[in-house]
Amino acid sequence: MTPYGKARYRVLAVDDDLSVLSCYRRLLDRAGYSATVEDDPRRVLQDRAGTTGVDLLLLDYRMPGMDGLTLLAELRRRECRARCILVSAYLNDAVKQQARALGVDRVLEKPVDVGLLRAALDELLPVTGRKAARAGGAA
Repeated sequence: MTPYGKARYRVLAVDDDLSVLSCYRRLLDRAGYSATVEDDPRRVLQDRAGTTGVDLLLLDYRMPGMDGLTLLAELRRRECRARCILVSAYLNDAVKQQARALGVDRVLEKPVDVGLLRAALDELLPVTGRKAARAGGAA
């Protein structure tokens, strides 16, 4: 059963690991969100309409070709104001500082604790019958 209101939220997950993306898609679909997944951050930037209406970005930090914070910096430059969760097995103070500067709302360590991810989603995309004021920026 889809929780009321969550289907109105669109989440874009970007991770180079297809098994992780599959898990994210299942988790997001079961929770009632509209989920889109992408395994190449460069394709996200090529598809100008791909981030239009996205309420939350779920980004891996370390990916071949472009890291998640570089992707986020470019999306911010393009006026994407979606909330953001960054996940990584390679966290350090410099990564956390850059994440804060780019407006990352939550940083989670890999392997991702599903309970922590669900809690972060619930907090960042509250079910109120309407989208959060900050969410939904266009790219």
